[in-house]
Formats: sequence, structure tokens, C-alpha cells
Amino acid sequence: MMIPRYKIDVNIADDHTMFAEGLADAINNSDTAHVSRRFTTLEACRQTLQERRPDVLLLDISMPLGPTANNDNANIDGGIDFCRFVVNNYPKVKVLAITSHDEYSIIRRMLDSGAHGYVLKSAPVQELLDAISAVYQGKRYISTNVQDIINQGEHKAIALTMVEQNILRLICDGLTNPEIAVKQNLSTETVNWYRKRLLAKFGAKNTVTLVKQALTEKLV
Repeated sequence: MMIPRYKIDVNIADDHTMFAEGLADAINNSDTAHVSRRFTTLEACRQTLQERRPDVLLLDISMPLGPTANNDNANIDGGIDFCRFVVNNYPKVKVLAITSHDEYSIIRRMLDSGAHGYVLKSAPVQELLDAISAVYQGKRYISTNVQDIINQGEHKAIALTMVEQNILRLICDGLTNPEIAVKQNLSTETVNWYRKRLLAKFGAKNTVTLVKQALTEKLV
């Protein structure tokens, strides 16, 4: 693999501060790339991209939008939409998804949104550096374990437990957490935990997006 004559300029968009800091340190200690900026919200990243763009953007999928001053990002709802926004508006920026989401449907949507690569957060640092180099050179990088998920996941829906299916159906019916708790004979706190788990499984930022995806994928 060709090594660039200068370090690749990388930005990180990840709201898990400790992870992002550790990741930045690992990248900066390499001969491949350096991290010039880190963002904890998509809006902060969007605003910076208007003025200065990196070679590679490491993008987490479950990212908060953050406070906004205008309606430019009205159609952005999480990392998948933001990936599409970056690819469409800043084609020279290579978007590399780095996430804990290993569900087929989320991987597929992220790649369909134009992501140049997909790496899980559990990957070794060297694999991430290889991915950064690859996408910088215009190649697509999908780690071996992610490719295995894609191969196995064709036509396979997100796996849900019976309880998750029931709660998802009630969420789509518009019930609140206390109302779902009564119907499922669970505590409100437990229902809230399941709602957050469903949001994570679908890679959805909020309940509206969760319902939309569940209906699209015919899971209810």
C-alpha cells in the first residue's frame, strides 16, 4: 500500500469523549495520519466543514445533532443522513464509519449513503490506520468481520426478541412509556431501557426515525 508523503488530515465526529480522545492519540502516534479536530455533535462538524475540510472524516453513526442556528440541516437525522450530506456537499472528504453497530441493516444504509469505509470500534488500531489510508487513496474499505455480516445479512431483518417486538409495535402505535409499561406489565424504567436499546439497534436518533425504519422494513 502506498504511504502518503505527509500525514493524512483526519477529523473525528464521536460524542463518546474518552473513546475519541484515545482514538486521536493512537492516530497521532502513527506515521499515517493526524487528528486536527474532534466534534461531539453533527452541527459542530457541519459548521467546521464549511470553512475547513479534512482528508478523512471518522464518523460515528449514533451522533446527536446538537443546537442549530438555521434550517440547513433540517433533513439531517443522525450519522447516516450526515454521511449523505457530507458526500453530496464535500465530495473530496472521505467518510469512514467507525461505530459499534454491527447490524446488517445499519451497515447497508450507511454504505448506501455513500460511506467510503466501515470499521467497528472493536477493530485493532492498525486496521483503522489501514482503512484511513485506503479511503484516502480513493478505495473502499470494509473490514473482514463487517463483510462477513454483509454476506450473511442479505434479506435478513434486524433480530428482535419477543419483548422488543411487542414494545416496538406499541411504540409504533403511539403509546408512551408509562402506557407500554402497563400493557407489558413492566416498570416504566424498563420500558425506557428497551426503547433506548431499540434506538441503538436501528441506529435511530429519535422515536420518529425508529418508527419510520420499522415500518419501512416491515417489522411491525
